[in-house]
Amino acid sequence: MLHRVIPVVCFVLGGAMLGALPHAAAERSPAKPNAPKNIDETPPLVPIPNAQVTKTGLLIGGQPSPEQLKAIQEAGYRTVLTLRPDSERGDEGEQATVERLGMKFVRIPVAGAAGLTEENARTLGKALGEEDVRPAVLHCASGQRVGALLGLKAFVVDRKSAAAAMDLAKSLGVNKLEAALRERIAEICKSDKSRNCQGVQ
Repeated sequence: MLHRVIPVVCFVLGGAMLGALPHAAAERSPAKPNAPKNIDETPPLVPIPNAQVTKTGLLIGGQPSPEQLKAIQEAGYRTVLTLRPDSERGDEGEQATVERLGMKFVRIPVAGAAGLTEENARTLGKALGEEDVRPAVLHCASGQRVGALLGLKAFVVDRKSAAAAMDLAKSLGVNKLEAALRERIAEICKSDKSRNCQGVQ
């Protein structure tokens, strides 16, 4: 008698477990499948203009105020990188403030679209690759040059595809410099046939 009951019990239990699987799978499914892949959804630690926090440990955006630089230091950031040329008005005294607060200051001059060069992309890659540089703040006046140069760095330094580089830049809010970035990537593609340029040429 017992040998007849055991299969029935196993069948009933198995059916119950199978019935629960869709619910378990539903509970594991991501709540926000369309969330940007390159942006951390947590709020920026310091609300500089157009602030975003990337998953690689960068707070990016526009020009921080002196008060925000202090907040940046208190939040534990180690480095402040600016893409604003020294001749560009609006950030007077930033280097002195950053260094007085005990953080490292790095300037990579990017003068608008003309500053979207392979050299600047490599300089940014080298700066971000140094030991103990992160967490870091990377800014310009509004954040446009930041997103565009990070996109160019993805293509030039990280060897991402042209399409992936453009997607990254756009996910970081690039719009005014989108055409200039696309043009620069297309120029590189013409001289380097080893690049993955699908979607840009």
